[in-house]
Amino acid sequence: MTEGSQPLDYDDIVRDTSPNIRAYIAGMGVPRHDVDDVAQDVYVELYRFFDRMPVDVPPKQWLKGIARNLCLNYFRRNSRRGRLQREALVEIFLRAEQEGETSLSEGPVRHALDGCYEKLPQQSRKMLALKYEQELPSATIAEKMKSTAEAIRVALFRIRASLKECITSTLAAEG
Repeated sequence: MTEGSQPLDYDDIVRDTSPNIRAYIAGMGVPRHDVDDVAQDVYVELYRFFDRMPVDVPPKQWLKGIARNLCLNYFRRNSRRGRLQREALVEIFLRAEQEGETSLSEGPVRHALDGCYEKLPQQSRKMLALKYEQELPSATIAEKMKSTAEAIRVALFRIRASLKECITSTLAAEG
């Protein structure tokens, strides 16, 4: 029930809270392309547990609690997935070295990476060198580049994404 003793309506709650919940999810650090998916999960939970929503808590506040939990689950899931992908890559590299195949550091992927790296702006290459050659944390890189740690993390994410896209298109074009 709301202040005027009117029963809460699911559609009204969704309409009234959707922009705030999406902004909250984005503010938690969920990438833009996944915000809608997490928001959808929030409203699925609202639908499932609509009858359990506390009467004395505003719907937006209750939904933010759900969104927070779902964001934490999102980050746990993606962290686990990233770790498994890194472990799989290490396994592939080890297997390739043991089987005496052309080293991946000399093959078409490396060739594509080198070409794509050369296309990057100097600032992006500097960031990659600080992160992966000197193994500096984002905060230290931010100090060196007169930026913020969050801006560096976002920039590195975008640089890696552009490299991945470039490598993929280069390998596809080569055959």
